[in-house]
Amino acid sequence: MEPWCGALAVLSALAVAVSSDYPPPSAAAQLTELLGPVVKEAVGRALDAREAAQAGRSLTRLERRLDDVLEEMAALRSAVTALQGQPVVSTAAPDSEPACERSPRPIPAGQAPHQRPEVLACARSCLQLRDQGGAPQDGVYWFTGMPVPVLCDFSHDGGGWTLLLTAVSRDGWDLLSVLQRNDRSPSLTDNYSILQLGDAIRDLGNGTRFAYRIEAQAETGRQRWGGIWFAPRQYSFVDETGDQTQIRLVRKFDSWDYEDSGIEKRMPWLRALDEFTVLTTTGTARGGRWGTLVLNKVQGSDYKHAPWISSGARHSGTVLYWMRENQL
Repeated sequence: MEPWCGALAVLSALAVAVSSDYPPPSAAAQLTELLGPVVKEAVGRALDAREAAQAGRSLTRLERRLDDVLEEMAALRSAVTALQGQPVVSTAAPDSEPACERSPRPIPAGQAPHQRPEVLACARSCLQLRDQGGAPQDGVYWFTGMPVPVLCDFSHDGGGWTLLLTAVSRDGWDLLSVLQRNDRSPSLTDNYSILQLGDAIRDLGNGTRFAYRIEAQAETGRQRWGGIWFAPRQYSFVDETGDQTQIRLVRKFDSWDYEDSGIEKRMPWLRALDEFTVLTTTGTARGGRWGTLVLNKVQGSDYKHAPWISSGARHSGTVLYWMRENQL
């Protein structure tokens, strides 16, 4: 028992004894009455002191734990600094992003169809890779978050372009293959398409408009018989209405004008109601073929590719269809 508890008990007993022998309050009883509050206050202070001591010990333990956490954070910072400039090897759960390289080199073209590499490119698109700096080279890259490799153009019109489609002939095209064809073998010289991924790449941008580029007769050289357009963010690469006409031509390749017998002022769309025309800029009225990027092989005609511009480039030749999720 604590000493102050014993003192309080003695005083209480003394008060009872005195009061039973002498009915009038005695000096001892009066003393007890006076000292009682003082003793109680002393007891309260003692209890408070004990609680404070316990809190102090808890605070000391917390301070020691905080010191340990700070030491662990310092060790982590040192580890991150040591890893800068090196491929990041993931040790997280299997559904986290895999290891990637911030300054990747293109995948050798001769390896097509490409298999997913162990170390991917630390970007989600050609534009993001361009904006990271480091002067990336034209070629095929496999980005984090992308299900297939893509072909990037960093040499023309500001760079950061992703190839969506290459049409070198009419063979094998229809409304299914135009969405996905040879998707692990991006190429400028073979039929290829990842058009179905166009909207997903578009959504990586943060502006109100995106850019797309069309090159025709690419077998004769780059930047021929087409141009670069800006389109509103909500426009789709797999539209089937033909209503996406609020586009802006910002750069023209060769000399041509919008016309019914050529390229029309309309973002390329999937012409589902026409068994011959697959991807085109022509209007919704049946019968028109000019301004077409991809034509179905079913149609019997002399066109190896597609009808393009009647007054300058009647045959589209090899068509390259690119996109960039931001204007610049």
